[in-house]
Amino acid sequence: MAEEQKNNRSWWWGLVVLVAVGGGFLLYRDKLQHAPQSVEAPRPVRPVKTLVLDAPANALERTYPGKVQSSHRVELAFRVSGPLVELPVRRAQAVRTGDLLARIDSRDYVSQLANAESTLANAKAQLAAMKSGARKEDVAASAASVSSAKAQLAEAEAQYRRFEKLHQQGAVADAEFDRYRASYEVARAQYNAAGQELSKARTGARPEDVKAMEATIAGLTAKVGEARSALGDTELRAPFDGFIADRHVENFQSVQRDQPIVNLQDLKHLEVTIAVPEQDLVLFMGISRDMETWAFSEATGSKKIPLTFKEINTQADPQTQTYAATLQIVSREGLNLLPGMTLSVRIGDQAQDAESNGPFRVPSEAVMAGEGLRHAVWVVQENLSVRRIPVTLLSFREGDALVSGDLKPGDRVVTAGANLLMDGETVSLYTPK
Repeated sequence: MAEEQKNNRSWWWGLVVLVAVGGGFLLYRDKLQHAPQSVEAPRPVRPVKTLVLDAPANALERTYPGKVQSSHRVELAFRVSGPLVELPVRRAQAVRTGDLLARIDSRDYVSQLANAESTLANAKAQLAAMKSGARKEDVAASAASVSSAKAQLAEAEAQYRRFEKLHQQGAVADAEFDRYRASYEVARAQYNAAGQELSKARTGARPEDVKAMEATIAGLTAKVGEARSALGDTELRAPFDGFIADRHVENFQSVQRDQPIVNLQDLKHLEVTIAVPEQDLVLFMGISRDMETWAFSEATGSKKIPLTFKEINTQADPQTQTYAATLQIVSREGLNLLPGMTLSVRIGDQAQDAESNGPFRVPSEAVMAGEGLRHAVWVVQENLSVRRIPVTLLSFREGDALVSGDLKPGDRVVTAGANLLMDGETVSLYTPK
């Protein structure tokens, strides 16, 4: 009985624990279902400094000192040496293509050409004889020599055969028999040689001898060409129309090969050279596309001299750290320009309108770095959200950056805090207190 009561109490306490645990679990789940959900804190509105873009009319205007030079200019010199005998030109003289500028004594070069031509002619005659064979009379003489040698061979052979039999019979001494045998062999060799000479006279020289002579003629022909060129180089003629800018020698002076004689310049086509600073190099590379370029000076007054971009050196001068650029003068009507004159070269924008995409001047802090020349700026829209606009960085000037892109006057550009923004983010305009 006691054991049964003990089992009843154990079952009762187990039921109580089970009910308590189940009730606690239901209460905990109900609290989870009715507990308020956590909400992510809203991103704070970031204040930014901004700048409203002005019209880009003169954002890129630059002025450089320039120097006029001829597009075609050359120092002319002889390719041979000798004493001058003619120097008919003077400084500032106009010349036409092919005009004689100077001439040196050509007697030595005439003799060299004559000798070379004579040697060549002799070699050609030898080659012709080798190919055509001997003359008829020479062939006849060779044939007669063969006949004579044949008769001598027949006589020598007959004597040799007769004394051979006698020698075999012991009637002739060895020494006498050897003499007749030697005479026979000599006669046979002379007959063979005469036959070869007759064959050569009839067929001409051997092929290898002909080829050797042809190679000799090729070398002599080249020497004749060199001698003829040297004779032609005793005259110095103008390669193009122009003016004699300078004369470096006097007549009857002995000159050396490649020694400058005159300076020839073409005054019909002039150009201007300027030195471009490093900070303007990227800007200047686009001059041929969207920049207006002209030159002026005190001599021309307010009259513009239109220029077009020709080329720019991409290697800086080691002393000045500037890049040499060349501009072609389009028209100089009514202007007396000469090489060596100085001009002021001005580079500015072409006419701009309200839809122009630059260039614009912004603080350098407003530009976010990108790859190469491609960068970006943030533009604040009317709803105060920001939009990333790709731009091209043209140059830096006095702490500002010159950029072009999908921008227009009146756009508000973020100038501080640009690196912390996200596309589409709402901002507030910072106002100093």
